[in-house]
Amino acid sequence: MKYSLFVALSLALAATARPSYLSRRADFSLQNGKDAIALNDKFKTLSASSPCQAGEDACVNDQFAQCVGGKFVTQACAAGTICAALPLVNSAGTSITCTTAADRDARIAATGATSGSTGSSAGASAASSVAATATTSSAAASSTASTAPGDNSVTGGADSGDAQKSLTLLNSVIATGFANDGQDQPEAGQVASATSTNNFINFCATVPNKQITNGLQVKEGSCNPAPMGVIASTANMPSCKFVSPKNGDKIAANTNFTIQMAIKNLNTGFFTNPNENYFAAPQTVDGSGNINGHSHVVVEALPSLDTTTPTDPTKFAFFKGLNDKAQGGVLSVEVAGGLPAGTYRLASINSAANHQPALVAVAQHGALDDMVYFTVA
Repeated sequence: MKYSLFVALSLALAATARPSYLSRRADFSLQNGKDAIALNDKFKTLSASSPCQAGEDACVNDQFAQCVGGKFVTQACAAGTICAALPLVNSAGTSITCTTAADRDARIAATGATSGSTGSSAGASAASSVAATATTSSAAASSTASTAPGDNSVTGGADSGDAQKSLTLLNSVIATGFANDGQDQPEAGQVASATSTNNFINFCATVPNKQITNGLQVKEGSCNPAPMGVIASTANMPSCKFVSPKNGDKIAANTNFTIQMAIKNLNTGFFTNPNENYFAAPQTVDGSGNINGHSHVVVEALPSLDTTTPTDPTKFAFFKGLNDKAQGGVLSVEVAGGLPAGTYRLASINSAANHQPALVAVAQHGALDDMVYFTVA
């Protein structure tokens, strides 16, 4: 009898001790499902000629649609996928993206919502969320205005005719593939990509605790809104090799020596102010397709040549940006005063003009940088 009372009391305490955030999550999860159902029902009534407001996103005939000039401009989803409204998982709201019908139904079913449970509140919420839908699975709400750092007033639409000054995203540059989370071709351990139907232009609004990079080297970390830019082709991937010191060389201690590095497929001599323009512009290429950029060399002290302990990137014995044009395909810098006796690792860091790592066309490629090990005695 005492045992039964103890179990009953324990269960009661466990029920009352349930974290409040779980209840709140259950509430918005169900509502998200209802809103997604209402949106998908509304999308079935739309056509390309349906009236709409600038910036409004929707699904029309299973295609992603964006309102331009009062009419919907549609873009087909990837093969095997359709446009649909999905419930967000970790916050209130919905997202509009390309997915499979099975995935759409499974996500909505997981919220507990059914086609007959939308109700009037869901319909009202869905109607407003068409124009202010979160575009990534981590968005804090269906509208970014409440989470963006600084002023988030809507300024798009009033442009001067210059696309590079306009605050409106051009339809011609929208990457429709960003709406695909990649799980249509799943592999073991593969995670779903964040998705967006507006090129992630307001992504930094989803991390209001991070300041905008704004051209600065923010040691605490930041969020950078600059696009990646022009990606170098496979025929233009930069490559380098240290000429001196070579791997295994021995150098006299505390004596001047010169680092020389042969480099190809990098249009050297392009560097911006690292204190004001850090990561502040997209990568560009020259007329032959080579990245406009520069390189760096960094020397780190090691306890031994055969050490397997990772180094501390905040500590180095020598660092220098190689900002000049390569001479005869070689970049050089003198290490004045040399280095004290010890074991060292020398590495390159090939970069675009605004100091971001070189970006190339494919994931599988040889190393774009070089690394050698030498001793000073």
